[in-house]
Amino acid sequence: MTKDHNARNRAARERLAAVIARVGERNVTVDGGWTAAALLAHLAFWDRLAVARLERHLREGEPPIFATEGVTDLTNEAGMRQWKDTPPSVAGTQAREAAAAIDRLIETLPPDKLEGLKALGRSFLIDRSEHRKEHLDR
Repeated sequence: MTKDHNARNRAARERLAAVIARVGERNVTVDGGWTAAALLAHLAFWDRLAVARLERHLREGEPPIFATEGVTDLTNEAGMRQWKDTPPSVAGTQAREAAAAIDRLIETLPPDKLEGLKALGRSFLIDRSEHRKEHLDR
């Protein structure tokens, strides 16, 4: 992974902004029982969690904590009701702000911290574009 992750994150954030503008205040249902607002709130949640993980890593020097796939699935299931109840404009604002915060933090990572995170093999913590793309494609 090269510094291209920053370009991919910016492009994904621009696409996110376009989707938010397109959704506006409308309640849009998407595949899998989701709504557009729920997907945006979901993205905001995971981007805010990524900020917390990275800030703690930078502050304490310990490797970031990662959940198992099962815990991630349970977290998503638990959040779904709240995410679905989030108004589209609120979810859009949350998603936009959270994406900007994590992308800013990633862009300012010291090279040694960036290399250390890459070595963990958890590219999704640095390259947020894949998670955004997965949901924005819906």
